[in-house]
Amino acid sequence: MPHGAGEPADTTPPDPLRIRSGTRGPCLVVAAEGELTILTADLLREHVLADMRALTGPPLVVLDVGEVSFCDSSGLNALIVLWKAAHRADGELVLARPERRFRTIIERSGLDRHLIAHPSADEAVEALTRR
Repeated sequence: MPHGAGEPADTTPPDPLRIRSGTRGPCLVVAAEGELTILTADLLREHVLADMRALTGPPLVVLDVGEVSFCDSSGLNALIVLWKAAHRADGELVLARPERRFRTIIERSGLDRHLIAHPSADEAVEALTRR
């Protein structure tokens, strides 16, 4: 519906990244949906770091990126920070369900050597549980 003269336009942007998290066995499973960009990378990083601090024992984190539609360099940086934080605490962070475009970004950046990807969150949880 067009705005008439003098009517304020709704300038509220849609939520570009939604984050849900929970635990499955010893693992923290975080699902991200939307765009992982300079505008949202801090949100993901702080959300996951807070959840990791709440865990008992080494953080075993599954980051489900199957619904991430876009990732820029700030998003990649957030993933690196989270991976490093998990490793510093003697834990692990893995990806679940990366779409082809997301996998390509990870591979081209060379991060695929560190950010292990699994086809599903269930397979990622199983791999971390066997760790």
